[in-house]
Amino acid sequence: MVLTKAPAILRKLIRYDKMIYDLLSPHLNGGDVLSVGCGEGKAEYMLKKRGIRIEGVEVTKYNTTQIPVLLYDGKTLPVKDKLFDTTLFVYVLHHSTDMEKLLREAIRVTKKEIIILDHVYDNGISKSMLKAYDYGANIFYGMPIPLNFLKVKEWKQMFKKLNLTVEEFGVPSPLNVFFKLKI
Repeated sequence: MVLTKAPAILRKLIRYDKMIYDLLSPHLNGGDVLSVGCGEGKAEYMLKKRGIRIEGVEVTKYNTTQIPVLLYDGKTLPVKDKLFDTTLFVYVLHHSTDMEKLLREAIRVTKKEIIILDHVYDNGISKSMLKAYDYGANIFYGMPIPLNFLKVKEWKQMFKKLNLTVEEFGVPSPLNVFFKLKI
């Protein structure tokens, strides 16, 4: 029982949701936002309090959510074409078994931009660290853990293949990468 609460306790200790809010907030200037894989929607709720209209989709059913959340199959987003100005992926795409398909879905439902915050590795050691961290952080939530981590070069190759333009790029920490993409 204590182990199942460990990831949530750690997230609270490191102020995870505030960190996510601080990273995303400067990049969202209104409009309708879809957060894919939003979990309980805690960081998204902080954005909502700032006046952002935000909804979520999730593959895992949570007991409580802070924003409206639709369940979906992890492949096809259950929303109409071009319904949202911005689509967010916050530490989500590496959980997908088909990142390219999920990004194509985001392109379908998004009018302006896609914002991605995810993990990145540059060598075998950093990839092994990410695998251990991701497994430990997510095993108790019942979500898929395919451990699909990419190098920055691989992210950019996928974006090029999908005709997405990288508008902003950053590495907030050695194992994390940020992309703001234009549709």
